[in-house]
Amino acid sequence: MTHEVRAVVARSKGAPVALETVLVPDPGPGEALVRVQACGVCHTDLHYREGGINDDFPFLLGHEAAGVVESVGPDVTSVAPGDFVVLNWRAVCGECRSCRRGRPWYCFSTHNATQKMTLADGTVLSPALGIGAFAEKTLVAAGQCTKVDSRARPEAAGLLGCGVMAGLGAAMFTGEVGLGDSVAVFGCGGVGCAAVAGSVLAGASRVIAVDLDPKKLELALRFGASHTVNATADDPVEKVRELTGGNGADVCIEAVGNPKVMEQAFFARDLAGTLVQVGVPTPDMRIDLPMIEL
Repeated sequence: MTHEVRAVVARSKGAPVALETVLVPDPGPGEALVRVQACGVCHTDLHYREGGINDDFPFLLGHEAAGVVESVGPDVTSVAPGDFVVLNWRAVCGECRSCRRGRPWYCFSTHNATQKMTLADGTVLSPALGIGAFAEKTLVAAGQCTKVDSRARPEAAGLLGCGVMAGLGAAMFTGEVGLGDSVAVFGCGGVGCAAVAGSVLAGASRVIAVDLDPKKLELALRFGASHTVNATADDPVEKVRELTGGNGADVCIEAVGNPKVMEQAFFARDLAGTLVQVGVPTPDMRIDLPMIEL
């Protein structure tokens, strides 16, 4: 059976997105059909529309979502119809060289649905981050469904599938923030605030939030930041150094995807500090750093 749903599609680079009729197949082996209840608007979806990820148009947008499993493939046991789930674009394989080394956050072969969703004329769609959740229903790999408490609000739970896990992971896993570390987070949107929260959870003694927007800095304080830097008023590199005894932060997290911001985060590190990039750049972006500083 094929399901006819309404969904948001980007047909070409920079063109306005449109609400289109999309055909979603019943799930096959290893797949699940999910009725989407809520989907966040992530900046990565704009990157897709602008051709900043790749040029595999048309894209079925949306990826930060939660919903209810409607049906599953014949061999699926991890989730069942009626389960309330968060859709996770990092459905790790458990078998690649990174997973075998106990580092699933670096998985090189994440799972996606095998069957394709299409437009009404048969044109194959590329679902954003393998999900495509700006739709009434979407087809995903069963491993992309993480069952959560059904009492959670879908619009809140969906955030766990992208912004929250990206920010927490950048701090707690990739950045390996530890007890007593100093951390500077550059960019305090959803991912940046999650990185602030992750740093606090990991035991950081000082978490410095850097942004241009005073409202985002206020939000970062609510997520646990100990200090804020408004980059419109102060040099963020100098300010981070000032707040860390002149040394720089142990871990700097770039959560914007901007070369200038990444350079600032690089120079705001301590001599043996770590720089984590979690912001999404476009393929044409470059940075220029002196090798002596590496």
